Amino acid sequence: MRTIRMLAPTLCLVLALTACADADAPEPSGAAAHGTPAAADAASSAAGSAPAGGSTPVSAKEVCAYLDGQLPTLRGIGSETGTMANLTVNLYSWYEKQGAVPTGRQIDDQTRQECPATRTEVLELAGMESFERL
Repeated sequence: MRTIRMLAPTLCLVLALTACADADAPEPSGAAAHGTPAAADAASSAAGSAPAGGSTPVSAKEVCAYLDGQLPTLRGIGSETGTMANLTVNLYSWYEKQGAVPTGRQIDDQTRQECPATRTEVLELAGMESFERL
């Protein structure tokens, strides 16, 4: 009985971590559904550095202003996984409203040049080294 009591919390932790890890799993079919971040990345990559949908790209200044505004929220989350989830959903939604969803590499390039300190803090809070993980 003691062994079961010790294994139950461990099993719950493993299941929770597995569920979180599945969120980063690649699309199994290789073809993403239209309108998903993976589809936007594929379309953007196919068009070179142009964003998906032929829309005007968001300026680096706008991206940095958005990220600066998100910092208080991201700091308050308290976990890297939660911060990454929040950043993924909100950043993608923000870009969608702007009409252009760039690749992670494009976001990295823009933020490295325009706001390296903000970029570093956002990535550290989310436990990431690059926006390509999103």
